[in-house]
Amino acid sequence: MRKVLLAFLALTLAGCTSLPTTGPVIVGGPIGVELLAEVDYLPAGPSAGATQREILNGFIAAGASPQSNYRIARSFLTESAASTWNPVRETFVRGIYATVKTASPSSLLFSTAVSARVDERGVYQPSPSGSVASHEFGFQQVAGEWRLDIVPDLTLVTEVEFASAYDEFTVYFYNEDRTAFIPDVRIFARQGDPVTAVARAVIAGPSEYLPNASTAFPDGSALAVAPVEVSAGRAVVDVTDNARQASTTEQQEMLSQLGASLGAIAGISSTGLSVNRLALSVTAIPGIETNPRVDDRPLVVYDGEVGYTDGTVLTPVADNAARIVNLNPTSVSFDSTTNAVAVGTRVGVYLFRDRTEQISSRPSLVDPQMGGANSVWWVSTESPNAISASTDGVEITVQGPWPKSARIVGLEVSREDSRLAVAVDQRGRSVLYVAAISVDDAKRPQAVGGFRPLPVAADSIIDLAWSDATHVAVLARKNGVVYAEVATVGGRTELVGQPQNPARISGGNSGNAGLVVIARNGQLWTPRGTGWQSTGIPADVLATQR
Repeated sequence: MRKVLLAFLALTLAGCTSLPTTGPVIVGGPIGVELLAEVDYLPAGPSAGATQREILNGFIAAGASPQSNYRIARSFLTESAASTWNPVRETFVRGIYATVKTASPSSLLFSTAVSARVDERGVYQPSPSGSVASHEFGFQQVAGEWRLDIVPDLTLVTEVEFASAYDEFTVYFYNEDRTAFIPDVRIFARQGDPVTAVARAVIAGPSEYLPNASTAFPDGSALAVAPVEVSAGRAVVDVTDNARQASTTEQQEMLSQLGASLGAIAGISSTGLSVNRLALSVTAIPGIETNPRVDDRPLVVYDGEVGYTDGTVLTPVADNAARIVNLNPTSVSFDSTTNAVAVGTRVGVYLFRDRTEQISSRPSLVDPQMGGANSVWWVSTESPNAISASTDGVEITVQGPWPKSARIVGLEVSREDSRLAVAVDQRGRSVLYVAAISVDDAKRPQAVGGFRPLPVAADSIIDLAWSDATHVAVLARKNGVVYAEVATVGGRTELVGQPQNPARISGGNSGNAGLVVIARNGQLWTPRGTGWQSTGIPADVLATQR
């Protein structure tokens, strides 16, 4: 899948403390087959005298070629079937083996293992282990040649075809007060019409797991002209009359949302909005970030200081450092926008601002984390299956979809404050969720819902971190092996090798490349190729940034 690299934002802080360094050491990780080669696949059309089985095989193979509205795949169909078949209604990621049985003299039953499906909105959903899909295909003779006449609205692609022919596209929706964008990853065919698919997704609204997000487009809105017209890098999205009745501010919000979503697609440099081909004279609302950023340097506690390290020096965080260190912290979560710090210790949970507040007199089972409105998130030792969040002395408790016997092993709030990543150990297996955070008018958290499991295969999760706006990294253990993997929120999971004896992980600004791991001996490690490289930098605590 296509990865978008984010720019770095450096924060300037005063003071320097020297750090010892040593030569780099690299630990290799598991070597996997690269499935993401972006190549165009052009299968052959039907051959003269082909059997029913050959026609079916050719049609399914051609489903991996979406060019020209699946022209090659439609050549295996009768004229009436070709005009009605909707290949994007469902996409199944299938196994390489299939069973084909004769259902009748004019139909075949095709069965195959399925690992995932993508609906017509581009929403990716992993399938339970052992899932099998069976579909019946009907045939008719046309001028003496077999053609498919009864075809389900779907495509069936292998893992390799899926990886090479489909991409991840980020569609942006608004938070509750429309001050920030919430990313929603969708998957569409790369050589299909992703511009039109993304525009439709923006108008239609967010995935079910984001119940508090919304589109700026009014109910009933749709594309008036499809495909979306693109000329000299400018995409003009033409919509139905609903948008004309909206206020100027609402139209600006629509354009901003389209610009953020379409602007990441290769070849799109600007976006316009029109209603039934009449251009709307509005401009996008400036200043809404699509990917809130943190300092690219690791934030650590080391030798009595709290600060950023660039490999040779430590630049202290001026406020709160002494008070934090005096508590012998086991974890630190720093919000650079407010300079608020959530600190975990062996005797409780603390919030540092202009004063020190004890949030809990008991230690948290997970590293406490900062959230929006200076909220602190943690897990009480008395309720290991519940999440606590405290804001200005008001505490809420969140129960997730897991059983009462489950134990929460990690959590972190996303940087736009609208989502929570949480890892839960249930019945001897860890599950990674991302859920939506509801807030009040003061942006204080009120509830969490829409829990969406992400496809990680871990027996247990050691720690997690948002690696950017659309990816969650985990340190995981499988069959006794500890490794790192990154799950796309709305997509697939990628292995990131085996750091040496890791204890905690933190995210940066550039996906996998921005990850940092602290080993149990206090050394920091970063990804390099398929392995991890020791930075030679020591730390007592690796902090979370937001």
